[in-house]
Amino acid sequence: MKPMRAPCVSYISMLLLGLLVFLSQTQVTYSLFNKYRVHVINGLSKDTLTIHCQSKDTDLGIHELAVNQEFEWKFRTNFFDSTLFFCNLQWNGGHKSFDAFKVDEKGLLNDCSANDCMWLARDDGLNLFNYPHKEYRQKYKWDK
Repeated sequence: MKPMRAPCVSYISMLLLGLLVFLSQTQVTYSLFNKYRVHVINGLSKDTLTIHCQSKDTDLGIHELAVNQEFEWKFRTNFFDSTLFFCNLQWNGGHKSFDAFKVDEKGLLNDCSANDCMWLARDDGLNLFNYPHKEYRQKYKWDK
């Protein structure tokens, strides 16, 4: 007579196999393990920059950035890959509301590094650092 394997061992093996397949999905792995950072830098010639950033669940508050001062935050994307942080920037020369971080593989690969998005407010508009080209590129002009 053959010995029977315990059903518990078979169940655990299937559960581990399912977990391994689940974690092999790129976006799932990113959301569980990778931390992202977003930087907003006041590169204006002389004015204070008022910044207010938030997501659906997290309000990062209102901050007054002096020239060359930086505001930064870290986070993990949510499980459903719908993480979005948006900001409103304002100074004497204008204002702009924009998506500072959005789960979008193309955008993350082309403009942001694997884990960083670097925004720079200049007198002529809002610029995003393009890591492949190692330079800031204007994304938005200020609204008056």
